[in-house]
Amino acid sequence: MAKFIDILKKNISENRGRKLYTYYEGYDVIDSVTYSEFDSRVKDFGGYLQSLDSKGERALILLPSGVDYLTAYFACLFTQTICIPMYVVDDQSKAEMVKQIIENSDAQYIITSTKYCTNLEYWFGDLVEDLMICYIDDFVKSSFVEAEICDEQIAYLQYTSGSTSQAKGVKVTYNNIYANCLIMKNHFTFSDKDIFTTWLPFYFDMGLIGSAINTIFNASSNYFTSAEGFMKSPISWLNAISIYHGTILIAPNFAYEMCSNIPAEEMKDIDLSSVRLTINGSELVRYSTLHALAEKMKKYKLNPQSFNPAYGLAENTLIVSAHYPEKGYQHVTIDGEKLRNNIIEFSDEGLDIVSCGAICEGVEVKIVGLEDNHLLTEDEIGEIWISGQSVTQGYWNLDEETSFNNFLPNEDQPYFATGDLGFLHNGFLYVVGRKKDMVIIRGKNFYSQDIEEIILKNTDNKLKNAIAFAIDINNTEELTIMAELSDNVTDVHEELASMIKNIVAMNCKIIPYDIVLYREEALPRTGSGKIQRQSCKKLYLEYNTTNVKGN
Repeated sequence: MAKFIDILKKNISENRGRKLYTYYEGYDVIDSVTYSEFDSRVKDFGGYLQSLDSKGERALILLPSGVDYLTAYFACLFTQTICIPMYVVDDQSKAEMVKQIIENSDAQYIITSTKYCTNLEYWFGDLVEDLMICYIDDFVKSSFVEAEICDEQIAYLQYTSGSTSQAKGVKVTYNNIYANCLIMKNHFTFSDKDIFTTWLPFYFDMGLIGSAINTIFNASSNYFTSAEGFMKSPISWLNAISIYHGTILIAPNFAYEMCSNIPAEEMKDIDLSSVRLTINGSELVRYSTLHALAEKMKKYKLNPQSFNPAYGLAENTLIVSAHYPEKGYQHVTIDGEKLRNNIIEFSDEGLDIVSCGAICEGVEVKIVGLEDNHLLTEDEIGEIWISGQSVTQGYWNLDEETSFNNFLPNEDQPYFATGDLGFLHNGFLYVVGRKKDMVIIRGKNFYSQDIEEIILKNTDNKLKNAIAFAIDINNTEELTIMAELSDNVTDVHEELASMIKNIVAMNCKIIPYDIVLYREEALPRTGSGKIQRQSCKKLYLEYNTTNVKGN
């Protein structure tokens, strides 16, 4: 039997009466299960899937956050149904994405609830007739039969966000899950005493593996809400942490920034003293956010030593690097001008870059030159390559994809080329951007994150977010900025755009071709709330206007 499945069976057997998952919205508990109750739900639905001969087939999970979602996911794991964690389809863009994934994966099953029956017919039309629709809340029970599962079998497909032209299905094996969960258990010292408290959606690897799977893998407990619930009321997350004495928080940087802006009158009953890990990943971790969070939450007993910026990606199942538990985080200040020439020079003033932590034991990381794949030393910027048991088996139906088979000179060890650029300093990893997001203007390299950080740092909190990218104008790359205004900004838009232009010109010695201002929360985002830079660029090219949008 696969090692991962053995761990689950053992933890379920030894913790039958203990609370496992509790789903809440706002201040109300919607659903809650013990280990024993969850085991029964999974086996009931698993027996139903077995009666449909789903073994080896692809099944999309189109459900909202909740215990039912996790029931469907684990039922697929136990029946060797290759599930595809997705979301409820409620708009055209999601429908088109799901259609692409159905075609790419050759999915035969959709797992949803009866509530969304009409919804499916509306968005997918005749396509629904070619699929077996399995309702998590309406099925005929059949006896579950345990079958042998091998470590190297594909457990599920984790489709990437699709911020580029095509989403890719990462083939995650049972052994990949086991290896990465074991790495996280050892690095973060997860235990049965931990209480995971998060809101991340389960179609997102940080929510699925980082929170939900780590919970049952470590015989822990989990209290979670939906992303929509958090966005509507960030204080509800902090309230849950206080009530349930949460020890592990996992979220992208923007979520912690939202928490640092919660009005004081809403925080009067909050106590965050139980938290031992505040994991921050999935997007650029800003030093300014961590500083503001530490100041804001000091009164509510959140220990800044718990702050743990990390780096991971679906192609490595999840985690690559993180800081050591309860040791605080590392950051450096470097010369921005030198960075644009791919030179790391530390200085008292410049760009504050937060480390993504130490490389986790069990993961091997190399920093590789962009020109000839040669191995770089510390404090040299290159592409991040990774290898180890957590590296997945490639992309579904993309066997020609070369990202997973990269080799250093005179070595036969394959590496996955992440496309992320970074450097190592004193054993800690620092990520500075993506290869595809590098802006090359008049022969000079600029990192999008570098430009964005400069803008946000020098606009006196007038902007919520900034996105920088290059567009082709008459065969010449030109810089374009899209920015979201903070909700309290009263500046004339033309004056603010002029301020941004001057900031970029003074710090980067280039003049932006165009600056487009949007209202807060108007730029394209993933379901977990992360801004999609490539989607922003696509949006700009579609409309190509300098008028203020979103008002």
